[in-house]
Amino acid sequence: MIGNSYTHQNGGLDKQLKGLAPSSRVSRIAEAGYTLQDHWSDGAAARKIGEGGWTHVVLQEQSQRPVVDWQSFYEFSREFDAAIRGSGAKTVLLTTWERPDSAAGGVTTENLARAYSAVGAELSADVAPAGLAFARARLRRPTLTLYTEDGHPTEAGSYLAACVLYGVIFQRTPLGNPFVGRGITKEEAEFLQQVAAETLGF
Repeated sequence: MIGNSYTHQNGGLDKQLKGLAPSSRVSRIAEAGYTLQDHWSDGAAARKIGEGGWTHVVLQEQSQRPVVDWQSFYEFSREFDAAIRGSGAKTVLLTTWERPDSAAGGVTTENLARAYSAVGAELSADVAPAGLAFARARLRRPTLTLYTEDGHPTEAGSYLAACVLYGVIFQRTPLGNPFVGRGITKEEAEFLQQVAAETLGF
């Protein structure tokens, strides 16, 4: 998993995914505030991809960039996708969610989903629509907090994103998975699994 604090928060999406799929091998490179351009320039993520042995590589762009600088998002998604394909793995684009402090500037659920879908279609990459799952969950249960004012996920939000990734990567519904993420109840986990499953069409 390649991302920033959204991926790193709450112990990491890799740990959540490992909980949902215990036999999997998952790793992350996630630096606070990083864009895909930063990761590409840094070189650590590309080197990790080049080691091989991965079936999927998840790309999470900085939370505003797909809307405010779509060209950069596309350019470095394309660079990473070429490296990922060259290593024998498949690219997964993790759609982020609307930030309360950025919605007025156009960084909305719809615009983020549109940007990720466009790049996914261009690259023939899988898209994990976590942002759409967040919107669905908030509509159905507005009292369940999924993120903070600057968009960082709560434990419930990280769990929901991991459920979406699980469904996309393993092509299996998360509904009924026995793993309950930390900081949430079994009932909340079941609700979030249901939301992820519905968002993915299971």
